[in-house]
Amino acid sequence: MNIANKLTFARIIMIPFFIIFAIPTPSWIGEPIFTFHQSYGTLVALIIFIIASVTDLLDGYYARKLKLITDLGKFIDPIADKILITSALILLVQRMEIPGYAVVIIIARDLIVDGLRLVVSQKGEVIAANIYGKIKTNLQIVSVCAYLLAFYINLWFIPQIIFTLAIIATIYSGIIYIRSSVIFLSKNK
Repeated sequence: MNIANKLTFARIIMIPFFIIFAIPTPSWIGEPIFTFHQSYGTLVALIIFIIASVTDLLDGYYARKLKLITDLGKFIDPIADKILITSALILLVQRMEIPGYAVVIIIARDLIVDGLRLVVSQKGEVIAANIYGKIKTNLQIVSVCAYLLAFYINLWFIPQIIFTLAIIATIYSGIIYIRSSVIFLSKNK
């Protein structure tokens, strides 16, 4: 297994630990764990989320730079990304930081795009990812970090603004991908 795939698997391994620390502190946990989780759980979750997000950048960098692109990496990397982001967004809903319908929009967009990718790839074509998809992902990551950081520091409306931009980028990148897929599929019936 190459370094890029190891980084992807490391990200997957970090996700349960992120979830454990990001969930609201359960009242049934005894002392001193309750106090630690209540005071520092969100900070630990933020650190884990940042490290996991950096592994996403690094695995792509190493895969391209060292020509380590594998079928396993093409399969598992986007899944790891989606599990990490979706977990974070669902936990932010649970923490009552973001509305559930916004997460439904993000998940629906991802399912539609992934479904279209599958259909288009079966016809022997790959529709390249666009810059708006990368912007969407980065805005989602930054918004999650901002919401977690806002647990400790007053960031005014910055997390909400970043998350709103992430939703806009999510919708826009989805529209572009859907349009490209429909054009390709209508030409290749």
